[in-house]
Amino acid sequence: MENKTTGKLIITRKENVLLLILWDGRKPSLIEAVPTLSESSILGNIYLAKVRDLAPGLNSAFLTIDGSRRVYLSLSECRDALVTNRCLKAGETLKPEDEVVIQITGEAQKSKPPIASCKLTLTGTYCVCSSSGHGIHYSKKLSSAEKERIGQALAEAQIKTYKNVQFMIRTNAGKLEDPAPLLQELETFSGILKSVMDTCRHRTCYTCFYRKEPQIISRIRDIAFDVYEEIVTDDKEVWALLRETFPDGNIRLYEDSLLSLSALYSIDTHLKEALGKKVWLNCGGYLVIEPTEAMVVIDVNSGKTESKGKNSRDYYLKVNLEAAKEVARQLRIRNYSGMIMVDFINMTSDEDNRMLLDYLEGCLRKDKIPTRLVDMTKLGVVEITRKKVNKPLKDFLNHANMIHL
Repeated sequence: MENKTTGKLIITRKENVLLLILWDGRKPSLIEAVPTLSESSILGNIYLAKVRDLAPGLNSAFLTIDGSRRVYLSLSECRDALVTNRCLKAGETLKPEDEVVIQITGEAQKSKPPIASCKLTLTGTYCVCSSSGHGIHYSKKLSSAEKERIGQALAEAQIKTYKNVQFMIRTNAGKLEDPAPLLQELETFSGILKSVMDTCRHRTCYTCFYRKEPQIISRIRDIAFDVYEEIVTDDKEVWALLRETFPDGNIRLYEDSLLSLSALYSIDTHLKEALGKKVWLNCGGYLVIEPTEAMVVIDVNSGKTESKGKNSRDYYLKVNLEAAKEVARQLRIRNYSGMIMVDFINMTSDEDNRMLLDYLEGCLRKDKIPTRLVDMTKLGVVEITRKKVNKPLKDFLNHANMIHL
């Protein structure tokens, strides 16, 4: 995926969703499912919602965004909340019937309602604008020279900042020769948030202040441009939208009546693996992945080839390191979240275990969704947590149909 000459972003339709597949030349490093352009989603929308019920034991509240649809709000996400029907004093919590500005940050999952936050965030190609904090900050992936060049452009443009608006300059901004697109995003996003803050007290309950662009666009914005050389799609409607949204992008419409895009990249085969229980490793070992209601459990097995004697330590370390890289990839592809427990092959060397944890942590750091390696328990099980944002891949696709591909 680091080689720009081999990376591709493939977009195709499968069943009733659009699949966005980041291809690194050999296999997918990311698979995401999003609604088709005709399907609507509330993810990212900003509403003036009403508090219906409080759940003190969960430190949370349930709100409605239209009088019927309920959303979940953690009260820890209510710092500097914009409550419009009364003055919220410092240290005071929300009450039933309060009208509060919220943004939908997580999809509904099974019986759980969508997740909301009082922190408003607008994500673009070149910057992220947030209602929490203030000032202009930079991605850690930007070089010192890129930060200096962008900072000079912002100073010359005299970008106006606000007390309750924070900007994060994204990695993609470092590739711009002309800062105009970045400056336009900064101006647009700050204007939207400032308008919400200035007018919310004069708007009626259930007002939708902001509707997010189609998810396929926002997901593409979340991927750095330098990890793929082109976007390829066989959907004409998607192709037209991408050409309009990213006029400078290398976007190709795939049209071949003899060989479909899905067949060209063996997408069905990779989907079957992503929905299956067992994943084979190149070394001969394999992973067994079992999602449960409470957590995801992953077992690492050495496979048919066993190494005995003095070379067994090196062999098991090799299997575990390859498994660590694949575990990180599978979490991204399957989009599993919450608590993940990984049972690696037992190693008696503390040095080898430390090497494994350091390597795994580096692999998890590449995930754009916050993922944290907690520790290895006394039983040798590695604990990982991954933030819940979207549904798992399996929830979008018919598993039974894929198994019989």
